This record gives sequence, structure tokens and C-alpha cells, in this order.
Amino acid sequence: MKNVFVIFLVLILQDSFSQENKNSEKADVDQYIKEATVTKYLVLAGVSNDFNALDNLAKQISKKTGIKYENGLEYDKKRGMIVPDTSSDVIYAGSYFPRRDDDEKISIEMLWYYKNEQNDADSSRQMIIITGIFGNKKNAETQLNSVKSIVPSAYIKKKGIFMGCMH
Repeated sequence: MKNVFVIFLVLILQDSFSQENKNSEKADVDQYIKEATVTKYLVLAGVSNDFNALDNLAKQISKKTGIKYENGLEYDKKRGMIVPDTSSDVIYAGSYFPRRDDDEKISIEMLWYYKNEQNDADSSRQMIIITGIFGNKKNAETQLNSVKSIVPSAYIKKKGIFMGCMH
């Protein structure tokens, strides 16, 4: 009977330590995400499900402002903006990888990522034009002034963007 009690006690303690380790690991992950998330200012100029309309608008913005239009993604009718299927990045090939770095260039991105709503049915296929991502608001405001001359509804969105490894 004593052996059964000892085994039972060991199992209870093991489960307790296991739960504590899981909680500790989750806290470590949460802390890493918090530390690797940086505030950015995005200049946004146009939302649509129609890639061709956004592509034409992006070209127009580029021509009139001199901001380079450079999409590292390609459009797929069923999947939206994706890393090309032929990419050497085996993890993201055929799926979306968000733009995150500070730069002044135009690209078409998937709206759901920037809304923080990955399963938002209304925005799952919607795309958005980003004309720049900035580490400070003043630079974003400067760019916004030139973009607004073409797209009066353009605006700045302040967003925490995870800059850690996504592989």
C-alpha cells in the first residue's frame, strides 16, 4: 500500500511540475513576442478585393510621387497575395508573408494581417496598398501628404509589428 501511495504522489507531483513548465514556457513565449514587437507607422492607400484595380492605383501613386512600386509577392485568384510557389522559402512558398521592415515603397498586401484579424471573413480576400512603413510618425506624415494628393482617403495606421523570426 505504501508503494502505491508513493507512485501516486510521484504522478501528482510530476503532473504539477509539468503544468508549471507549460505555464513558464508560455510566459517565455509571450515575453519574446512582446519584446520582438515594434511600433510602426504604415501609410495605407486603398483597399479592395480587385487586384487589378489596386495594381493600377499603385502604379499611378508611384508615377505621381516617385515612390517605387515593388511587390515581392504575386497575386493568386484563390489565395490572394502570396510568396511565389516556386520560391526557395519552403515554409512560405504559396502562402502570405507580411511586409514588416521600414521602407518607403509601394506594395499590395493582405488586409487581414494589418487588421490583426486573421480569421476575419470580411477581410480574408481584401488587399491593401501600403506606400511606406516607418519607425517614426513624422516620416509617415511626410509621405502621407504626397500620397493624399492622389488618394485623398489615404491614412496612417499605428501598428505593433512582430519583427522576430517567423520561420
